[in-house]
Amino acid sequence: MCKAIKRIGIGLRTVLILLALGLLPAIAGCEEEKIPVSVTGYNHMPYWSIRGFSVNGGSGPNVTPEAGGGKFSCCVEIPKHWRPGMKAKVSWAYDTDQGGPRPPPPQEAEVEIPEYTPENLGSVQVHFYPDHRIKVVVSRYGITSPCGPLSDDDKLPWKTRQDLIEYYLEGKGRHERCDRLHPQP
Repeated sequence: MCKAIKRIGIGLRTVLILLALGLLPAIAGCEEEKIPVSVTGYNHMPYWSIRGFSVNGGSGPNVTPEAGGGKFSCCVEIPKHWRPGMKAKVSWAYDTDQGGPRPPPPQEAEVEIPEYTPENLGSVQVHFYPDHRIKVVVSRYGITSPCGPLSDDDKLPWKTRQDLIEYYLEGKGRHERCDRLHPQP
């Protein structure tokens, strides 16, 4: 084949470029299916506001101290199906009350996204903690739901009401999957 290519005057480099261009449509068809979801934030800190943040380029709302989940921004695209090693790049800036102490400089971090399923697929939730620590979860459950992906410690200062936990433990919440309370055998 190489002799035939040389006879017609096409170099190996040109053949490789043509071959690569021919494969591009096939490679593009292999991309994972993505869906748009909203973005929200939870500020677990009592002293700094989050002046703004973004997740993989999709912006989220401002979040006052010990508040969040009430505002959503649209949208960021995420894979429809979770896969191990998925990460999100988050950038954020702090703010303070007028006349308050100078806020820390803007931050950026790349964090792993815990597993989500088609049953609990929802908004991208960014949780801001002291010491520039963040968590990113994808869930349809709010922070006080017993079905959400966060531990009780990671929810603080929010708490899940005991009556909600009992409701799900008694099996009344069967219309919603609550894997945290009903482990799969």
